[in-house]
Amino acid sequence: MAELRTEEEQVEALKNWWKENGKSLIMGVVIAVAAVFGWRGWNQYQDDFAANASAMYESILNPVATGLPLDDAAVTSLLQMGKELRADYASSAYAPMAAMVLARVSANAGDLEGALEQLEYVIASDVSPEGMKSLATIRKARVHLGLGQIDEAKASLAQLNGSDFPSLFAEAQGDVAAALGNNSEARVSYEVAMASADTQRKQVIKLKYDDLATGDAS
Repeated sequence: MAELRTEEEQVEALKNWWKENGKSLIMGVVIAVAAVFGWRGWNQYQDDFAANASAMYESILNPVATGLPLDDAAVTSLLQMGKELRADYASSAYAPMAAMVLARVSANAGDLEGALEQLEYVIASDVSPEGMKSLATIRKARVHLGLGQIDEAKASLAQLNGSDFPSLFAEAQGDVAAALGNNSEARVSYEVAMASADTQRKQVIKLKYDDLATGDAS
């Protein structure tokens, strides 16, 4: 009888405990399960987000990477995809990466203002790496020169120290100096640029350098 009473007391104690704590226990289990599925869902969302942004970027990059000329319809289509990528995936690094590609597309199409806007987006984006921002700033200076905006080009380069892309930076400085008529300063910059340029680019810079020397001689 004592054993039975002890068991009955244990059952009664368990019932009382359940009354007091059962709801909290169930709620804790529900929250834990929801957290697990919520975390999985968030990870899946992140994976889908990155995959979709990557696919859009590849759709922009691939036609440009072929090196073949793009007709007006192709350019319009690529620019539209760029707008959609910015709108839907602005927090992805693929958005400024696509803008870098589209800046070249716009420039090749003769739309320097459009190229400038793409580069400014890259520079302003919170997800652009610093190196990409530096490259975009150098290209922005070149676009300003193409638009005849020499002061703006000089101001853009003044924001950099040139450490990320020393050859490109020095060449752009030379271009600005040449546009201002400072031939001796331009030649010094071109010499610096040639020192670290690859073979193909060195030939292009050498032509600029020689043109200035010829101009002085005449």
